[in-house]
Amino acid sequence: MNVMSDSSIPLPLPPVNAQERQLPAANTDQDPKVHDMTLFAGICETNITPPIGVWMCGYAFRPSGCIGIHDELFARALVLNDGRAQLAILSMDLLGLDFDLVERVRAGIHSEAGIEPAAIMLSATHTHGGPNVREFTTMGSRDPAYVDILARKLIGVTKQAAANMRPAMLAYGRAPVQIGVNRRLVDPATGKCSIGVNFAGPVAPHVDTLSIQDSRGTPNALLFCHACHPTTLGGDNLSITGDYPAHACKEIKDQIGVEFVPFFLQGCAGNINPYPRGTYDDVRSHGAALAGAALESMWKSQPIEDVTLGFEENVISLPLLPPPPPEMCLAQIADWSRKLDEEKQGGHMGRILHAEGMLRFAEYELTIAQQEQPDLTKPFAIQLLSLGGVKLLGMPGEMFVQYGLDFQRQSPTPVFPVAYANGVHGYVPTTGDYPFGGYEVDGSHRYYGTLAFAPECERLIRQAGYDLLGITQPDWAPYTVGE
Repeated sequence: MNVMSDSSIPLPLPPVNAQERQLPAANTDQDPKVHDMTLFAGICETNITPPIGVWMCGYAFRPSGCIGIHDELFARALVLNDGRAQLAILSMDLLGLDFDLVERVRAGIHSEAGIEPAAIMLSATHTHGGPNVREFTTMGSRDPAYVDILARKLIGVTKQAAANMRPAMLAYGRAPVQIGVNRRLVDPATGKCSIGVNFAGPVAPHVDTLSIQDSRGTPNALLFCHACHPTTLGGDNLSITGDYPAHACKEIKDQIGVEFVPFFLQGCAGNINPYPRGTYDDVRSHGAALAGAALESMWKSQPIEDVTLGFEENVISLPLLPPPPPEMCLAQIADWSRKLDEEKQGGHMGRILHAEGMLRFAEYELTIAQQEQPDLTKPFAIQLLSLGGVKLLGMPGEMFVQYGLDFQRQSPTPVFPVAYANGVHGYVPTTGDYPFGGYEVDGSHRYYGTLAFAPECERLIRQAGYDLLGITQPDWAPYTVGE
């Protein structure tokens, strides 16, 4: 699919006072079931900007920690309660949480607000301009003081949202928008893939929205989900930024009002990059286009009359590819040892960290390769949050866009496919992408410090998603590159 021309990108709507414009309300008089069910919502946001000097993540080879703050980072919490179930949805301007943080934050929210851990979705926007809060092999260490404050803020913002509940209604919408392109480009001469610009590759050319409005129909918050890597800026950027998701949120606040809270939920963006990219002008352009489409969707959205809440989490076991044989691991250890010595002579801290990380990973692979019966599996938690007639499907990985398109196409009700949710293991390609190799298939797992997922994972993930979404007769046709 080709990128939309500039003329087809939705522009931001004129400034609107939310008190003067209202969404259509559900017809509760005609549906006793709706009339008897009251939904309550609580909303809160907090600043999670790190101090200057912390290591950033998303790109290797950065020479130092961050040297400035271009725009501040936020965490936003939405708590919903229908009298039977209580859910929490957090959107965070971070690349992705490590799993110890997920466990800590969920446990803290459960203790402070009484929300079940499986009912808490911790969604990262996946900005590559944020602090390192996951143990990547090559990108500097986590700052323990910042991580401690972050965990307490995430717990606190959710507790405050839960303590500020008001009657609410929901409305769902969708609008066309495309700010990125498929980044996996196959060389016809070699049959191998590299990161590039593939206009023919699959994308998700829309934004899905869920607005939270008060009893008068005035919107107070908006969940909006789109699939595109927040990599508008490259590894040469050393300033903290939320990239285009943060700018989209700012645009929406500017349009509606500072009290309005927008929640960006990152979709299955593993093989989607923004286009064009490279400058803050590009960040602003993408953010404005996405914000305009999200607002268009919100004002045209339809009320959800069934506001019954529910949650479920299915932890499946995914197979991993085995490490290289011991002799190859030993050769890699020797190569990276020599490389590390060379980089230490050069004094570039980013290159030193990269070589140190790759050396540690080669040593890790050797320990697995030397085991007689290694455990080549990884737990993978898929989460379903039901918000009446809309489903949020959370997946802890860099999911390729085909997963999200598939779940949305086959589900009988609207689905927000939320990747980078409740931690992030690494890239999850489709089975059809493995023969073509490339960074996401062949090399990315080294930066995550884990073995790569096996091609069989696609069917297992799709089956788990179908089960959660109630898809009883799915279409199992495999995806191919370029489809």
